[in-house]
Amino acid sequence: MSVRIGTSARRKWKDDKLACVSPNGKPTESGKKMLKAALELRTPEEIASAAALPLFRVRSGIRDLIEAGYLKEAQGKFIITDAGLKALKE
Repeated sequence: MSVRIGTSARRKWKDDKLACVSPNGKPTESGKKMLKAALELRTPEEIASAAALPLFRVRSGIRDLIEAGYLKEAQGKFIITDAGLKALKE
């Protein structure tokens, strides 16, 4: 049995609405805000500011978006991928 405690216990699983990627693999509204903010190479702090989202949300969202192939890391910063651009247009 797995027990979740602390702040990580409040994080919802990937299929919940807090995730930046929905169960069908498409970015959620917060995921889209982050992708738009990452059209240029940016730090998590810059993405949070540009997307008007809390930094803790952006940090966890970055992990979701990288896993989905929508963001990539370069030199400690993040930028949208071709798949991310395509997802924004859908």
